[in-house]
Amino acid sequence: MKRLNANWLLASAAGVALTAAVALPASAQELQFWTTENQPARMAKQQEMAEEFEAKTGIKVNVIPVEESDLNTRVTAAFAANDLPDVIYYTQQYVGSWSEAGVLDTEATTELVNDLGKDTFAPGALEMGQYEGDFAGVPVDGWTQLIVYRKDLFDAKGLAAPTTYENIVKAVDALHNPPEMYGFVAATKVDENFMSQVLEHVFLANGVSPVDANGFKPLDEKATVEVLEFYKALADASPEGELY
Repeated sequence: MKRLNANWLLASAAGVALTAAVALPASAQELQFWTTENQPARMAKQQEMAEEFEAKTGIKVNVIPVEESDLNTRVTAAFAANDLPDVIYYTQQYVGSWSEAGVLDTEATTELVNDLGKDTFAPGALEMGQYEGDFAGVPVDGWTQLIVYRKDLFDAKGLAAPTTYENIVKAVDALHNPPEMYGFVAATKVDENFMSQVLEHVFLANGVSPVDANGFKPLDEKATVEVLEFYKALADASPEGELY
């Protein structure tokens, strides 16, 4: 089977999204790069980076967009067909399963991270990309979930900034007036990664985690119910349809 490791990269900066690539012979002149950053402006920037890479190395990079929701399915099929791309951009959630399946060559990736210098990466990002003591990918970027709100409307209603669950629910109750104004826009498409990512942040913000330093642990029932009730309030105040 063709396995992915990380001997060729287009970028290297700290974060929790990773790149992995297959080791190519020195004579290789072309790379296939799968990316889930498939919006037009982001594709244009990646194409620009690929062209700069080609100018410096003589190696052409074909930037191929992949929908994030389709990534695991496509990687699984490509792995079975021995037809994986040379470079892949993926999120941290696949570190364990792809490493265990043999899709990623963690030994080669670890060698690359060491060559680049572990001290050039944020320690937390490297830790999240580890698998059984090796690195499963090279951190390239990261993100956080944000609440964006209309400060003018909050001020007009005398509402506090949305820094707590309670403040958010109060604002939703005060401002929700569909179809002119919806109190919130929450991720509601259950089979999209984005909803899982948002929910994870909400759970963690309320101190809920299925693991601790000793491994799996029971969920805090009270805190878990608080999260689910809160998220249901956000979903109820969102436009109809599957949002992501």
